[in-house]
Amino acid sequence: MWGEKALKELANKTLSYSNSESTQVSIFTWDSGLTRFATSYIHQNVREENIFMGVKCINNKRIGEAGTNRPDGVKEAVEKAEAISKICPPYPDFPGLPEPKPIKEVKSFFPATQEFTPLQRAKVCNSLIRKASGFQAYGSFSTDVLEICIANSQGLSVYNLGTSAFLSTIIMGKSGSGFAQAGSRDVNEIDYESVETRAVEKARLSQNPVKIEPGKYEVIFEETAVPDILLFLSWLGFNALRHQEGRSPLCGKIGKKIVGDNITIWDDGLDPSGFSFPFDFEGVSKKRVELIERGVLKGLVYDMLTAKKEGKESTGHSVGSPMAGAMPLNLFMEGGNSTVEDMISSTKKGIFITRLHYTNIVDPMTLTITGMTRDGTYLVEDGKITKSLKNLRFTQSILDALSKVKELSKPTLIASGQHYGMPFLYGLRVPGLKIKDWNFTGVTEH
Repeated sequence: MWGEKALKELANKTLSYSNSESTQVSIFTWDSGLTRFATSYIHQNVREENIFMGVKCINNKRIGEAGTNRPDGVKEAVEKAEAISKICPPYPDFPGLPEPKPIKEVKSFFPATQEFTPLQRAKVCNSLIRKASGFQAYGSFSTDVLEICIANSQGLSVYNLGTSAFLSTIIMGKSGSGFAQAGSRDVNEIDYESVETRAVEKARLSQNPVKIEPGKYEVIFEETAVPDILLFLSWLGFNALRHQEGRSPLCGKIGKKIVGDNITIWDDGLDPSGFSFPFDFEGVSKKRVELIERGVLKGLVYDMLTAKKEGKESTGHSVGSPMAGAMPLNLFMEGGNSTVEDMISSTKKGIFITRLHYTNIVDPMTLTITGMTRDGTYLVEDGKITKSLKNLRFTQSILDALSKVKELSKPTLIASGQHYGMPFLYGLRVPGLKIKDWNFTGVTEH
């Protein structure tokens, strides 16, 4: 890895090439190890070391961007960004780049994760494969180290060193599969045995699935099924830019009840119990933001541009592009007093869901999504799982679902950021949910 001193020197060198009114440099370096297995055989072990430098040049409120992964190519990247800034449309409300302010330190780096060897990853994967005897095991185990340095011509210069580890697996039988995963900044916090046991047990229960008629059912969401709901709510509902442009389903609803009284959601990149990270992609310190409190919409997240439009300060939620607005990347959902097992035992008839798959938005203004169940869908009758079910398609309003949550589990789980394409920075801590009248619209043949 480069280290804070070397990255800040590279950032300052890059800034020195710019003749623009203002300039921002974002540098990412990563050292990523991945062990992958399929058909109960470890078939891949790879390691990647790389660097990416993004340059943003601003002239007359026109923002030009360019990037390179060659340290000797930064001058060329600056020249390209400057050229783009002279021809692209302006952002009339652009407030300028942020001034330097104190950044609260968080513990995001764990030496054990950095030092975890390919042999250690292979031993974990091999143990899982042995546990899956009689089935076929598929999955991956990654350990990563990421450095981020952001600097600008206003004197801002911030740096973070972080680690992440993710283990996920699908255990396949002849007619069904089971899924489990775990992630943490600290590899030592991952309970490998629990991942093995859950996935194999789900695979065992998933064999010989039967059809059930589509319709509205009481559902029990394991923690791994909850992130899909929160991610769409986050992107479409809590983004201040979408509110300002009238594109949010929650426009005009600040201070109003939008979901059930038992729903409380917030974002906090500084909380060590989540996937902590101290600043956003403009170099602004992250802040805890109350989003939904006891069913009432309390707030939104802002970057520099959207904050200025309302005379506010950025909450530290820029994702790097003014076109995208702000997005909470460190979501928490408050749990309840139940467990997933309690939810099953109290259900007369319902459906247990391990995770969702191929989830997409149908109507952004009603927050209606569609998708499939996957890797462990079961019929619950009289407080017990009685049958494996063929996967079902659903079409469901998120707000309607969160208005009908009957129970939340007390235990919460960090859902894998890797599953959503941002393994270093994205993590959600969520409970399991029991929801009334989830709308299933179709059934598969498998």
